[in-house]
Amino acid sequence: MKRLSLRMVGAGILGVLLGLFPVEGKAAEPKLRLLATILPVYTLTLNVVGHEPGVQVELLLPPNLGCPHDYDLSPGELKRINQAGVIVTNGLGLEAFLEKALKQAGARTRVITATAGIEPLRGSGVHPEGPSEKTSKSAHRHAADPSPNGHAWVSPKQAAAMVRNIAAGLAGIDPARGERYRANGNRYARNLEGLYGEMQACVNRAPNRTVLTVHDSLDYLARDIGLQVAGTIQPLPGVEPSPREMARLVRLIREKKVTAIFSEPQYSDQVARTLAAETGIKIFSLDTAATGKPGPETYEQAMRRNLETLCRALR
Repeated sequence: MKRLSLRMVGAGILGVLLGLFPVEGKAAEPKLRLLATILPVYTLTLNVVGHEPGVQVELLLPPNLGCPHDYDLSPGELKRINQAGVIVTNGLGLEAFLEKALKQAGARTRVITATAGIEPLRGSGVHPEGPSEKTSKSAHRHAADPSPNGHAWVSPKQAAAMVRNIAAGLAGIDPARGERYRANGNRYARNLEGLYGEMQACVNRAPNRTVLTVHDSLDYLARDIGLQVAGTIQPLPGVEPSPREMARLVRLIREKKVTAIFSEPQYSDQVARTLAAETGIKIFSLDTAATGKPGPETYEQAMRRNLETLCRALR
């Protein structure tokens, strides 16, 4: 009996201690689960949430995917969409793959569109001769009926607007933390607006602002900071120019006195190198922040590097 009593007392003490010191690895489930579709949206959302306890931010698509053109969701990704309380999307037609999944998820899943209210750019408008016969049929359709350009985040000015949209959306869904979301969002948005101002000042000092880009991913950035985009190398992502288009680009570079070609780390620069060798102008890489290591610093670090590259290229 004494042994039994001692065991009972010992078990009681152990229970109290376990209550005071929870076992590692058994943290409470988050009260709010956010699912951001692509890496840039994920990074912006992380900065709005900050270190808020009880809120979990996850990334839906692989961080090195890039822009999800014609993406097919896996069964695991569909399951995560159904389980998410809130989905933060880019918008501007970039996540067409989500439409069916959101219908299946129903009203229980709330959606925040980061680009709400941002005026979209449509097409690059830099193919005056139109796509060649060798260009894909999808490029012909794109030229005839251009869809919205979804890469608004590449401009820090537009990214700041997206941050404020995310903060406002979360404050409406989770009002108990609303003030903190807005404070975090305003602080981060001001950082991005300051970065936009530095980029704009760098371009304003440049004697020649005319550039060539790989495709239209940089169009929002170019418009906001005052770059003059003479043309793009690819009529659509992954569609290489025909020999006829290459000859036109060489003429364009010379006629418009293009000062630099801007490639992107997400795409091959082989064609850009060919054009540079033919015309004698230099190639520089601007990161769209569409890929990278997931984290709150990812976007701003990429844009800081872009600022340095812009100043060096336009000097």
